[in-house]
Amino acid sequence: MTLSDKLASGATIVLDGATGTEIARLGGRMNSAAWCAEANKTRPDIVRTVHEEYIRAGADIVTANTFATCRHVLAGAGLADETAAINRRAVELAREARDNAAPGRPVWVAGSMSNMMAWIEGTVSPDPRYRPTRDEEAANYREMAGVLAEAGADLLLLEMMSDIDRAGLVLEAALATGLPVWVGISCSRAPDGAMVGWDIAREERGRLADGHEVRTPPPLAEIVEALTAMGGDVYGVMHSSIEATGPGLEVLRGRWDGPAMAYPETLVFDPETHRPTKATVAPEEFAAACRGWVDSGVRIVGGCCGTTIEHIRAMVAALDETGQAA
Repeated sequence: MTLSDKLASGATIVLDGATGTEIARLGGRMNSAAWCAEANKTRPDIVRTVHEEYIRAGADIVTANTFATCRHVLAGAGLADETAAINRRAVELAREARDNAAPGRPVWVAGSMSNMMAWIEGTVSPDPRYRPTRDEEAANYREMAGVLAEAGADLLLLEMMSDIDRAGLVLEAALATGLPVWVGISCSRAPDGAMVGWDIAREERGRLADGHEVRTPPPLAEIVEALTAMGGDVYGVMHSSIEATGPGLEVLRGRWDGPAMAYPETLVFDPETHRPTKATVAPEEFAAACRGWVDSGVRIVGGCCGTTIEHIRAMVAALDETGQAA
């Protein structure tokens, strides 16, 4: 069965959960600038294990550990010269996990692409020393998309798209490969209730550097309209709170009639500092939300930051109860 066949069948497709936070939970070293990127090099065993466990939990798609492996992000970790090798290795690890954990069952590997920048140590703010020019950024995305395709990714999964300009650069690069392109848009609910692109100033309060340039996020509807006009095979809402994901999907449905996906983050934030705590949304609550989105027509479900193997197991069990898992 091909991925296109799976989509055409009408079956629910199960995505994996978080990759980076699971690597960290299992002991992988995080990099202050490039987050989980170097784990492909330093702890391939953990990266492979994360993929294998998601597959055993029922995932139809595992996401290569490439969210933070674009050249300008790796530059912050001193690894720019290893960009191609680190991206290839990430896809290889996911493919090895598939061979180990799913012999005889169709499982696909997604190459993750984001527009993350290298961080200033101790924050999630871009480090100006490694900020590329627009032309450099576009070239880096083209390089990464090409490497992921050549390494054997079955699709490209664009993650945390939350604007139009820079997300457009990633989307152009992904579409040029000819692989299926699935676009994950991140969103926030503004104080007035409006749905906007993911608002880092609100969502990452307390984790930004002094002087962080605050930009007003565009309306979610404008992001969806602009990106869907460029192309893509699947659109969805991801790395957004469970509370924001539902309204975000409503905005998406009004502007996209193709297959829709949802995979929220499950981190719990301190209500005063808005910093993530060690807690996550309970697997049962996460599973119920995913089942509700599938009931409303979402075709692809999974989880983002904070989602563990247990969350995906609970989600698959909830879908099995209704006959929606396949």
